[in-house]
Amino acid sequence: MLSTAPSPFALVKTYVFRRYITFRNEVTAPAASPVTDTARRARKLLKKRAKSERLRNFFGWCAGCEAYGSIF
Repeated sequence: MLSTAPSPFALVKTYVFRRYITFRNEVTAPAASPVTDTARRARKLLKKRAKSERLRNFFGWCAGCEAYGSIF
């Protein structure tokens, strides 16, 4: 069985490549317009409200089970 040692530069190559991808995405990204920014904020707000509602329903259900569990 042949085992080859990994290149000592493997981690450095990975690091440099990831930084290049991040830099390229930031440079080529279009400038955010006020309309895009407002739409993004509205989507985030809707998402937060939906999550809060789910959590409120879940913990309300847990409290109900806890209350009914004590009578058995």
